Amino acid sequence: MKNKIAFWIITLILIMLVVFISVVTVIQPVFTKNSLPKAVVRSSDQKEKVAKDKQAKADKDKVAKADVINSSDDTVSSSDGSTTSNLNINKLVELRRKEILFHSRFELASDDSTYLILDLINNTAVLELKGIVLHECKIIHSEVSNSFKSYPIDALLNWMSEPFVLKNVESTIPKITFIEKIAPKDTLEANKMVTEPKEIKLEDVFIVMDFERNLRVVISQSEEPDPDGKKIITNLRRKYDKIEISRSIKALTKFNREPVKPQIEIVLSKSNATILYKALPFNPRMILRL
Repeated sequence: MKNKIAFWIITLILIMLVVFISVVTVIQPVFTKNSLPKAVVRSSDQKEKVAKDKQAKADKDKVAKADVINSSDDTVSSSDGSTTSNLNINKLVELRRKEILFHSRFELASDDSTYLILDLINNTAVLELKGIVLHECKIIHSEVSNSFKSYPIDALLNWMSEPFVLKNVESTIPKITFIEKIAPKDTLEANKMVTEPKEIKLEDVFIVMDFERNLRVVISQSEEPDPDGKKIITNLRRKYDKIEISRSIKALTKFNREPVKPQIEIVLSKSNATILYKALPFNPRMILRL
């Protein structure tokens, strides 16, 4: 009799534990719906620029309307006699994506600062300065959080309509590397010194970048890290996992969850990830295309 009671008590505790973990890690994050922060389109004080932007937008609207009219023959009739225009909608969405990309690149081309273009359609990460490509690398693998799937396309396009500004970054590699070198006392000692530069070992890369409008971008390397690098990367991952678990627990206790933080994780080679991180300024801006 005692064994049966103990068995059912342990079983009940395990069931409650499984339910709690499911609520914290699955149910609450999935069913909590928050609207994406809207992008605030920056306005210019120069009247000429405003007029040019309006004219360019009007020209693009005319092109989009012309495409819709010309592609009206591609519509498919359904069983109830109504017509669907999925092909037209896809074309309009693609036009809108291109418009956002061109608008953002035009805006950042006027700055004397390097910016990042994260293109998940073509799987490329590009460093640009004034519209000139400085470095382009292939994204080996990318993964987006499920929160992207819960929003309509118009909300996502509005969310991406302006460049994202970096708010906080944490990385396993330093932004700037300093090399301490002791100057020789005289010419004879300087001649004895080895002049060939030593090969610098690339450290293992794991970067967490938090942008405005609640976007998080995680960059990791494709190569297997060494034991020391693996330990540092694991600790950094656990730190952010604990933050998410804490947010979920607060949501259950206070019945109010913080806005969803969409996350994009990309995998690059170690050298490309190092170049991207060290070449960007301290407060870079990023154009997202997905």
